[in-house]
Amino acid sequence: MSIWLLVAIFSYLLGVIIQWLQLSNKFQEFEEYTNFPIVWAANVVSKLGCLIEALFWPYSLFLDNEC
Repeated sequence: MSIWLLVAIFSYLLGVIIQWLQLSNKFQEFEEYTNFPIVWAANVVSKLGCLIEALFWPYSLFLDNEC
């Protein structure tokens, strides 16, 4: 592997981690009520949405610059 590919992969994964931490902080209030099944399911769905959004963080940067 070339060094530039390693740098690109590392920076992408670092961006995913940072984006995940920022997005998952929004849902901290659900942690208190996870003993209710509907709240637990909503928490899982919202975390899954955060993960998908975190994986596509470069695309969201392009959308923010166009507006």
